[in-house]
Amino acid sequence: MDTTNDKLLASLKRHTPAKVRAYAGDDDARDIAVPTRRKRWAQVIEAIEARSWTRVELLDRSGSVLGYVDNIEPAREVEELDGRQSKVRSEAEWIVQLVVRAQRDALTFRDAEVSSLLRAQGDVVREMVAAIHSLHSINEAKVSAAADVARLQAQAEAGEGGQLKELLEAAPLVLQAIPMLRGMLGGQQPAAAPVNGHAKGKP
Repeated sequence: MDTTNDKLLASLKRHTPAKVRAYAGDDDARDIAVPTRRKRWAQVIEAIEARSWTRVELLDRSGSVLGYVDNIEPAREVEELDGRQSKVRSEAEWIVQLVVRAQRDALTFRDAEVSSLLRAQGDVVREMVAAIHSLHSINEAKVSAAADVARLQAQAEAGEGGQLKELLEAAPLVLQAIPMLRGMLGGQQPAAAPVNGHAKGKP
């Protein structure tokens, strides 16, 4: 039993149309040009079957109908077309899912990197602020010490450092009197001062 494609090929070879018009419905028609190269009828049939169709008209150059072929298996053709479309749609959905997943993973990784970088930068800034505060305190202490030294020098030059001078001059005497004071507080008599290199009461 001849198939629809066999009838379509036989009609094309018999009428050798300039173009064919494929109908998928009363108001859905598309024209297919006939090439002049080899295997043109196979190419025309392939173009016709690229979409579902119910009737094909064979036309000459002026547009007159030379013949026609009805599709006796429209349900099968539509089913196969729907199957191909479903497969293509599934593959497209799968690709879209892969792209979305890859983008989501990339954004997650980028957010983690940015968060780590911000935390590290925050630590560095805090350390820098603490160091600046320490340097500021040291500078303040230096300035205060320099001011005190300058004030003491000014007082000494103006003769206002007499008490300080007296304390410095009396320091050796105070150091010499410390043992004697320690002996008096302990109930011991202080040792007599040597006379001519000998202690008093000794030959």
